[in-house]
Amino acid sequence: MQEMETDYYYEFVALLLCTGMRSGEAAALTWSDVDYKQNAIHITKTVTYNEDGTIGVGSPKSESGKRDIPLNDTIKSVLSSQRKKLGNVLPMNDNRVFVSVYGGIIHNSAVNKAISGALSRLRAQGKPIEHFTAHALRDTFATRFIEQGGNPQTLKVILGHSSLSMTMDLYSHVLPNTKQQEMDNLRIVL
Repeated sequence: MQEMETDYYYEFVALLLCTGMRSGEAAALTWSDVDYKQNAIHITKTVTYNEDGTIGVGSPKSESGKRDIPLNDTIKSVLSSQRKKLGNVLPMNDNRVFVSVYGGIIHNSAVNKAISGALSRLRAQGKPIEHFTAHALRDTFATRFIEQGGNPQTLKVILGHSSLSMTMDLYSHVLPNTKQQEMDNLRIVL
């Protein structure tokens, strides 16, 4: 993230990492979806790729994909930084929180290209990091959530999964890492 700090897509990547949102959900996000009164981001739409090759905005593929993600101070800071970056561009972009460098809908490939650029710069500095894509930020969010003691049922809702088994199938590999710590914290009076 430090290497990407001056990149145009920094806030987009930061929001993915801090919320576990899918790239398409973040790309479709509008300022009216950011609800400071209820302290949540309302996920109600996603970017869709149509059969004719066009890109648009539609509904999430399942009802569980429609959800609220609670705001925290880090997320609020990312959103504040993004609002400052956009400045007076807001009326021209359908009120979207994030727009491409050309003012349109952000394509996942542009974000992955920005990530690859940061990884290349790190490699040139002798700090290689294994290649990853924007989707890995969702996985990283989920892994850190569980590692820091987050409830798997809560994670299921935040990620928009339809079942707890789906969440656990994807992220249960994290649990053995915390098994000893959780046993050490368990207190049973005999």
